[in-house]
Amino acid sequence: MSPEREIFQRSRRRLNILGASIFVALTLVFGSIYSRDSLIRGLATSQGLLGARTVTLNLKQSDLSSMRTYIARYRELTQQGVVGAAERESWVEQLVATRNELGIAETLSYVLKPPRSVAEQGQGDVAAAALAAEPDAPGAGSALYHDLDFEIRGSHEGELLALLNEYRGKVKGRFRVQSCRLGSPGSNGLSAQCTLRFFIQPEPKKAQ
Repeated sequence: MSPEREIFQRSRRRLNILGASIFVALTLVFGSIYSRDSLIRGLATSQGLLGARTVTLNLKQSDLSSMRTYIARYRELTQQGVVGAAERESWVEQLVATRNELGIAETLSYVLKPPRSVAEQGQGDVAAAALAAEPDAPGAGSALYHDLDFEIRGSHEGELLALLNEYRGKVKGRFRVQSCRLGSPGSNGLSAQCTLRFFIQPEPKKAQ
């Protein structure tokens, strides 16, 4: 046996151990690199999911804040009589009561006209009456207006203004002075024919 072969035979075991050690080391190195890359990818994915969920959470919090604001405003409008059922009788009763409180001449007369849809103005009282009688008709869910016409004779301009201001502060509902005609001046005052227009948004019908 040649010296080189003899040396190889003696070193074979050590060479095998060295090769196995190198293989294990390389396996550990590549395994650690793969694990590191996997962790980096996993971290990036987690950060992306966290960012998306943060955006979703912020949107939901914004929606919740807006909803709370809308609910508070809705309740306020309901209490003011702008949303919900029209309290038509109370409008007339309050007008009479306000006149009595101020002691204005007892010549008040009034007519509360049928409700009309804001979206269907100009169709006449027949259409308005049909709309009021058929809550499921087209346009029935839109805002309505109610005209309260009243006439008072033998009063002065100051008394009329006081009546309107006092009435506005006490009646449950929002109205505007649609028109007001003054005429027939005399020693006892003049006559006034006014139209107060109330606006109401009916509550939407609940789904059955």
